[in-house]
Parts: sequence; C-alpha cells; structure tokens
Amino acid sequence: MTNSAQLPPTLTPYIGFKTTEALRGKLNRFLEAVEANDKAAGSLYIEYIGELTDHVIDSLLLKMIEIAEINKVGQKVIGFCASSSSKVSGMLTSKIYKKMPVKELLPVADLWNTFLKNSQSDNHGDWYLITPISKEFGNDLDAILCEKGESSEFAPNDLNDVMKKYDTLMQIIIDTFFLEATKVVKIGPITNKMLTVGVDSVEKAVQAVLNKVIRPLEPTHFGKFVEHTENFYIRL
Repeated sequence: MTNSAQLPPTLTPYIGFKTTEALRGKLNRFLEAVEANDKAAGSLYIEYIGELTDHVIDSLLLKMIEIAEINKVGQKVIGFCASSSSKVSGMLTSKIYKKMPVKELLPVADLWNTFLKNSQSDNHGDWYLITPISKEFGNDLDAILCEKGESSEFAPNDLNDVMKKYDTLMQIIIDTFFLEATKVVKIGPITNKMLTVGVDSVEKAVQAVLNKVIRPLEPTHFGKFVEHTENFYIRL
C-alpha cells in the first residue's frame, strides 16, 4: 500500500481485512451448506461469526495494546470493549440465526459472497473480506497517511478531524460485517430491540477506546496506531 493524497484511477478503496485460513474455512463451510440446503447452515454461520468476531477483536483492538504500547488503564478499556463485543455478537448471532431455515439464509450467503474477494483475478492472491468505500473517504484516509509520511511519529495538525475519520472507519467495519446480514433476514421486534441495544453498547465501547486510549497517545505511539490501521484500508 502506498501513501498518496489520491488513489490511482485503477484502484478501488475498500475497508476490511485479510482473512485467515480458519476464518475462510468456516465461511466456506457455511456457504457450501446453504448451497446444499443443509440444515446445519445456521449453526455453521454462528461458528463463522464467532471466528470472525475473534479475528476482528484481535486485529482491531487487542493488537493495539502491543503495537501502541498501551498502558494498564488503556488495556482495561480495550479489554472491556473486546469482552462486550464478543458477548453481544455471540448472543445476538445465536438468537437470530440458530433456528433459521436454510432458504432464509440464502441472502446472507449471497451477501458474504460479495464481501469475499481475492487480490488477484486468478484467485491466486490473498483473500479479503472487504466492502467498497467512497472515493471521498478513501481520499480522506490517504490524506492522513500522506501527512504522516515515512516518519515513525505522527502528531496530526487536526487531531479532531483525524479521530472522526477513524471513528467512521470503525463504524463501517461494525455496520458491514456485523449488521448488514441482519438487514436481509426477518427479525422480530424483541430481537430487533436487543440488536439495537447490543450494537449501541459496542459502539460506545469502541468510541471509548478511540477517545480515552488512542486520542491521548504520544506521537510515536500514535504513529504506530496509524500504521496498524492501514491493514484495514485496502486498495485493489
């Protein structure tokens, strides 16, 4: 990935992450079960979302502790966010999908097929789970990387604006990979209320991490945070 103010016209900006073999394996088993009209599809989807949640929490939150050398107070904030997110995701996924008929999971499978992309046209490259973003937001992220440049330290001229951009990045990940599938299935009013409350708690926890842990970082550690977040901004 290159640091530039604007994307070359041949590249499309995405938000997402590279998959692991375990993550892709569980997704493929779910997709195959839906295609085969296998009643185990719902349970397989729950397993997949569990793996996805662990992957996102590890790469998006827990890695920050190591990379940005977060202090003990910050570690507690991140740990609370990780624990809350895992519990909410597991509870809601089981509630929504465990007994769902396979035919109702078809649009869920279709959705994940659109997220799964390879970096090479022959599928011999890296596999990603990604969603396209606007050129404007891509340019915003490029501008942050351009301002940082090659320096290991980073003290942005407009910290408020930079933090807003990262809040948007986190929101895209939550909305796309954890909420989008709930929009293509039928959910009762009680479950929908649980979903709203659960998502709100996760969003507040993520904002706490950004505002209480990331925002006050010294330039050296903030620079490491920015470098880490490049893993979630993919251009193909």
